[in-house]
Amino acid sequence: MENEINENRIMEAAQQFATGFATMRELKGITSAEMEAVYSVGFNMYRTGRYDDAEKIFRFLVLFDHLEPKYWMGVGAIQQVRKDWQGAIASYGYASFLNMKDPKPQFHAAECFLALGDKQNAASALVALDKYCPPDTTPIGREYRAKAAKLRELIGEEAFAEIDKPDPEPAPAK
Repeated sequence: MENEINENRIMEAAQQFATGFATMRELKGITSAEMEAVYSVGFNMYRTGRYDDAEKIFRFLVLFDHLEPKYWMGVGAIQQVRKDWQGAIASYGYASFLNMKDPKPQFHAAECFLALGDKQNAASALVALDKYCPPDTTPIGREYRAKAAKLRELIGEEAFAEIDKPDPEPAPAK
């Protein structure tokens, strides 16, 4: 009887997880408040330069709740500090996917692209920031639009001109 109950719970959990409707946090019964407490510890470790410890915490957080953008931002920040530009870009991309209206992932991805010398993709990230960022009437909108303007100067307008070009028409079929 006990094996049957465990097997049913395992199958139910696997189905929820496979369909994307559950996180490990939910399956393990970890509360949002508990996750927030762990995040606070990781954030403080990051702020004090304890990057190895902070990374472990942020990776735990994304493992247990892959749908929370700020956990991905934590992983991305560690990667960026360590100059793992590609890893940071991927983490910021996932955070951006989860919350398109947050300008931080797009801005930091642009910084990483610029560090790689990829002005075209840095410009694309800033164009996305401009498109989805809250307006100048909000504090975060003002802050990140101003930061983006400074970064845009470093990138140069040539990179942005390439983005604005229309796609060429496909060649006619023969």
